[in-house]
Formats: sequence, C-alpha cells, structure tokens
Amino acid sequence: MKRDQPNLHAPDVSAGRRRFLQTGAALAGGLLLEIHATGIGIRSARAASITDSTAGNFAPNAWVRITPDNQVLLVVHKFDSGTGVKNALGLMLAEELDADWDRVRVIQPDDPLAKAYLHPLWGMHATGGSTSVSLEWDTLRRAGATARAMLVAEAARRWSVDQDACNAAASVVFHPASGRKASYGELAAGAAAGPVPAQVTLKRPDQFVLIGKERRSYRVADKVTGRAQYAIDVKLPGMLTAIVIHPPVVNASVKSFNADAVKALPGVRDVFAIEIPDVIAHFRENMPAMPVANGVAQPGVTIVADHFWAAQRARKVLKVEWGESDLASFNSDTVLEEMKKHVDDPGMKSKTKGAAETTFRDAPRVVEAVYSMPYKAHAQMEPLSVVAWVKPNEVEYWGGIQVPSRCAQAAESIAGVPRDKVRIHLTEAGGSFGAREGLHQILEATFISKRMGRPIKLLYSREDDVRGLYYHAASVHKARAALDASGNLLGFSLRAVVPSIKEPDDPGFLAKVPVDPSCTEGMRDDFYYDIASLDLAWVRHEPGFPIWWWRAVSYVPNIFAIESLIDEAAYAAGQDPVDYRRRALSSRPNLQAVLDRAAVLAGWKANNFRDIGAGRGQGVAVYEGYKSYIAIVADVEVKEDRSRSIRSLAWWTAGSQSIRVRCISNWRAGFSGACRPH
Repeated sequence: MKRDQPNLHAPDVSAGRRRFLQTGAALAGGLLLEIHATGIGIRSARAASITDSTAGNFAPNAWVRITPDNQVLLVVHKFDSGTGVKNALGLMLAEELDADWDRVRVIQPDDPLAKAYLHPLWGMHATGGSTSVSLEWDTLRRAGATARAMLVAEAARRWSVDQDACNAAASVVFHPASGRKASYGELAAGAAAGPVPAQVTLKRPDQFVLIGKERRSYRVADKVTGRAQYAIDVKLPGMLTAIVIHPPVVNASVKSFNADAVKALPGVRDVFAIEIPDVIAHFRENMPAMPVANGVAQPGVTIVADHFWAAQRARKVLKVEWGESDLASFNSDTVLEEMKKHVDDPGMKSKTKGAAETTFRDAPRVVEAVYSMPYKAHAQMEPLSVVAWVKPNEVEYWGGIQVPSRCAQAAESIAGVPRDKVRIHLTEAGGSFGAREGLHQILEATFISKRMGRPIKLLYSREDDVRGLYYHAASVHKARAALDASGNLLGFSLRAVVPSIKEPDDPGFLAKVPVDPSCTEGMRDDFYYDIASLDLAWVRHEPGFPIWWWRAVSYVPNIFAIESLIDEAAYAAGQDPVDYRRRALSSRPNLQAVLDRAAVLAGWKANNFRDIGAGRGQGVAVYEGYKSYIAIVADVEVKEDRSRSIRSLAWWTAGSQSIRVRCISNWRAGFSGACRPH
C-alpha cells in the first residue's frame, strides 16, 4: 500500500531550555522520539539526564514519549484557547500510532520560547491563523507512524516473527497467528534500543479510525469538573492581585487620583499610575526597538490588593481626573459614514483578472450593494488575565498566553531582562478570538510586578474586558456583479474599506508589502468563484481607533460581502442560490461537495421554499478559508414582532487534510445576513 510521504516544516535551529526532559517522567525508561527538521530522532529515556542535543545540536519542535505504564505523551508548543488544537494534534499522532485515545496526553514544553518553536511563517513565537493543524499535519502523523513501526518491530523481534505478521490497535501490538500481544508500554524500552525507520507509510483518509470520528475532546472532563487550571487559579507565595482602571475615553491621560483614600482601605497594598515606555522591544530577535502604537500603552491606574474583591471594592472609592484625549470626539457611526465615502476609491489591488472595467461597462445588468460592519468586541469566555513575577535576573509568566514572544517583549522593555531569561508556564485559556495575541495586558502585569517586587496576578473584570481594548475593525464594503442576459456572472468587483491590521503591530510592514494580507482574506488568489473578470481591492482608511485581530480577521466582513452579493445576483437572475453557486465553482470540486452536503443536511429544496412556512426562508453561504472548505445553510424565521429566530444551522466543512466535521444545531439569536424568504 502506497501512502504519501510527509514533509517537515520546523526550522533546524538551536534549542532553548527543555527542562521537561530532565524531569522524573523522562528518566524512568520508555521510548522518546524527538521531531525536528531533518527527520525523527531517538533519545534513550534511561539516560541519567537528557539535555539539549548532542552531535549537531539540532532542535526538536516536538517530542513523543511512550512510558512504561502505557501512556502516550505529546509535548508540543501549540496554544489551545479551547478551540481544540490539542485535541486535533493529539488525534493526528494517535491515528498513525494506533494508540488508545484515552491514554494520550498533550502537554506544553517547558520553554515555549525555544528557537525551534518559532512560527515558520511569522518569525515569532505564536499560535494563530488556523495554522496549527496544517503545519503539523505531516510532522505529527509521521512521528506516530514511526513510533508504531518501532514498537511493532520490537514485538516481532521478541516473538521471532515477521513484522508484517503483526498489527497494532489501541496501544497494543498483536500477532494473530499465535495470539500473542504486548502493550506499547511493555515494548517501549526495547523499541528505544532499535533503529528509527527512515521512511514510513501513512494512512489514507479512508483508513482513519480516530480523525473525523466522534471522540471525546481532550481533557474536557477536567474543564467540566474544574480540575483544569487557568491563570485565575494560579497561586504563588506572596502573590498579590491587581486590576487596572483604564480611561473612559481611549488615550485620555491620568491627571490625578485619590491615592491616599484608596490605600487606606482594607486589603489594598498600593495604588499608582501605569507607565509604559514609548519604545518597546521588537517581537523578533535582533531587530531594533519599535515605537508603542495601536493603544498598547493605554494610560491607567492600578490597584494592587490582597485579593480581587478587595481591589474591586477599592475601585468604587477611586476617583480619577482624566486628561484630554485625541479620541474624545470619536464616534463609530461617523466613522462608518466616512468610510462609505471611499467605496468607489481605486484602492490597492489585491486580485485582478480579465478586463473588469470593460465587462462592467458592457454588461446587460449590474447588481451592487454596500455592506457595513461595526466595531466588534472579542467577548471571549474567560476575561484577560496573566500572572507575572519579575525577579532580579529572571521573569516568569503564567496564563493562557497565545504569543510567547509578547512575554519576551515585556521582559526586555519593562524589566530589562533578556528573553533567554524568561520562563513561561502555559495554562488553559477560555477563548481568545485574537484577544490573547495582545501585548498590553502582559506589559501591564510586568510593570506592576516590577514595581511591587512580588508576583502579580492581573485580572480584567468582564466589564473591563468588553469595554476596554481591543476591537475588530469597523468596515464598509462595496460589491458589484456584472451579469449576462441569462443572469450568469461575468465580472465581480469588491472594495474593502478598512484600516490596516498588520501595520500597527509591525511598523514598516506596509512599506514592504503594500496590500495588508490581514485585510484581504478571501479576495486575493484565494477568491474562490470562477468569474472571468475580477477587480478586488483594499481601500485603506484609518479612523485612528486602536484595533486588533479578531476571529477569522478579514474573512468575516469580506466573505459576508461576497456571499451577500452572490445572493443578490442569484435573486436578480431568478435562479436558485445553491445551483447558482455550484455553476460558479466548477474549478472547486471540494467547495461544491461541501455545498451539496450542507444543502442535503438542511433539507434545501431548490426553487421551492414556500412550503417551509410563512415568514421563513433559507440562506446559504460557501467559502474557502485557512485551507478548509465551508458551507452553511441558515433557516430563518421572521415572527410578527419582526424578531428573527435562527431555527437551525447546517454546515459541512472539509479541511485540506480531509478532516470533516458535521454539525447541526438549533438556537435562537439576533441575525444579520443575506437570507431571503422565498
């Protein structure tokens, strides 16, 4: 059976500290594989100590350990905010390893800032962009297949049988002819003494028994029962709790506050203004310091107390006189109106094809619409929180830290501690949507800890988290479709009016890459419809309000505009929206497949929706994003009071690696979309 051979993506660079390998778990025997750019290596877990590498000093980007008690440990640096990253990575390994899923644990490395963990696309230590599965798909599957092959080889050696006569399942190797079997734990030490196969054969998707199947999520029981540890659960000797009161208007300075009255309250240790330097360390090593931008150094007053409720009680007594702000007259409605004035600007082209200008001029019919989206809060389940402990020559952090490079920036900028003296302890995280990629909460926690000389737990209340920074950018889109006499698509035009997301975080980026990729998702070469003429462009407009990445970044507004206009075109042509899309996706069979599947799950009835009930309609959308193919059908009911209820959603997604997920849910919510009652 021939299977595709994988590629490895991790850079081959020197490793940082890996104290995990020096713990007792790594010294008690078993099989330990290290995964790196040049392949998969082996370490004897019987060694008295396991340090960095020997010859060549190569750097693993993950470890697979099979213990004598039949446990499988995957040490991998990817952050999981509750979206299932650890679950997915563990399943990828366990699938090829033929492991018992109940015996697989996915844990973080001791040093998330090891150079081996640099994101290969971004040059920083970060998890994001829905890249974890795609980057590690081949790597972890190959590691699992390699470990399996070594375990089977060891069993065959012990039993003096041919390897091909053995098979494996649920962390056990079997020899059907003799009835003999041995667990992976029993075989691990012997397998560690054997050779590492240079090549392994990976499974075909139709052979998967774990991936794409109904399985319990990794550690879900711990989260349900409260055993999972979040930043709020961290307890350290001498630790204090801090909150920060930010100004009611962004960028307003602190003029004065009643420090004495607040300090006199029970449990309060100190009250002072936050002071962040004007220039901070770059998130990449060996780069010059960068100016503070995008609201990273917001003014504020911090209250440090023995516990959170003492700080919250003190907040009610605190009286701050705030200074002027350049955003005092900022109004989001005014911003949207101003953006609408630029929907016909030429902008920076992100994708062009054919003769769009001529196509629109000569088309028998043109359909167009303008769509706007307001600023949107992240509102993740767990408000931002982080623990920092600034010591004389070291800084430690605890929390759901999505971008470890932020800790390096904060330690260098605030504490004057180099990044190789930074330790990070990653906890669970209750959602992110981009919020945990931020720098401001880590800068603040570091500043407070340095001033107090104690470990500090910085907690944002729900109100602080929602009312404070950051937000997803407001945007305005103008979409146009040129139709022939039969209503078929001849041309498509889109203007996305939105501020740059990348430039504030990486000053100078647009001088090198003039079209911000974070603003043009779905409207570059990833535009998915087969249309002869295209004119897609980004119109940069900067209202001056700090913004940040937010779940799916620019796919949200861009795809909303594209799919809404496709619906308008289908309606104008008098054609079924599903069939209309299918014809325009002739070169995208995967998208056609998920569209067809979603329509079946939703009970879509082509050109005949009147029998589903008065005031009800169905809407459909499809797109390709982050190497996955997505189709959604919404069944919407408009009641007499004009409230909208989403009766059900049916969607079908197929990842680029053939991981498929079916989900049908029923829920009620406010709805804004392109569903049209028929």
